Amino acid sequence: MGTSPTKGNNPELWNKLLDVLDERLQLGLLDKMRRVATYHFEDNLLIIEAGTDEDEQYLKKSTSLQQLVIFAEDATKVKEVRIKPRSE
Repeated sequence: MGTSPTKGNNPELWNKLLDVLDERLQLGLLDKMRRVATYHFEDNLLIIEAGTDEDEQYLKKSTSLQQLVIFAEDATKVKEVRIKPRSE
């Protein structure tokens, strides 16, 4: 993936989500979101591919996913967040 800042299809919306996580002091979640491999906004859906296997397991936990959905809905108006399996 390199150091390319473009990991997804809507950097402005993505940065808005990261800003909300930062403002709400969700630092554990923020770290993992900053390391994602890719993300994709599609209508009311946000699809995320985690940057590491450990991050994927963390994001897939129901409590983490519930938190992420709440913050994503607040920041970006999506209604659903899916964690996509990592591709090697």
